[in-house]
Amino acid sequence: MAFLRHLALRCQDVAVSRRFYEEVIGFDFIGRRGNGEAVDLSDGTANITLLPHDDPSRPTLEEGEEYIHFGVLVDDLHAAWHRVRNWGAEAPKTVKGRDAISSETPPEIAFKAIDPDGNIVDISGDRDEWRGVKI
Repeated sequence: MAFLRHLALRCQDVAVSRRFYEEVIGFDFIGRRGNGEAVDLSDGTANITLLPHDDPSRPTLEEGEEYIHFGVLVDDLHAAWHRVRNWGAEAPKTVKGRDAISSETPPEIAFKAIDPDGNIVDISGDRDEWRGVKI
């Protein structure tokens, strides 16, 4: 058996992405890497490293065509929804069914949010959201 414990994301602005993943998603800052430009964040189980990239030509792709997307489980979906909305991040669809979401009404189970680099983050309050996952 293998366990996913690390994910690295390339970021146009590591400081902005760090704030998003700390303030909106809820990861903790662990430390800087290498020359100090990259940072490690964690939820206590998985590590996310934010790495700088300086390719302004990397396009932002539509959901379903994105370079990467991943999911996080939250204890309070409505609080996460409000943090995403207050941050100004786009939260365009539900996770299952990909239905459009009203900007005024928090979704009941899960939603997709777009991080500062155009990566899709599935945010769910449902412990059964992803098949085969044990909490």
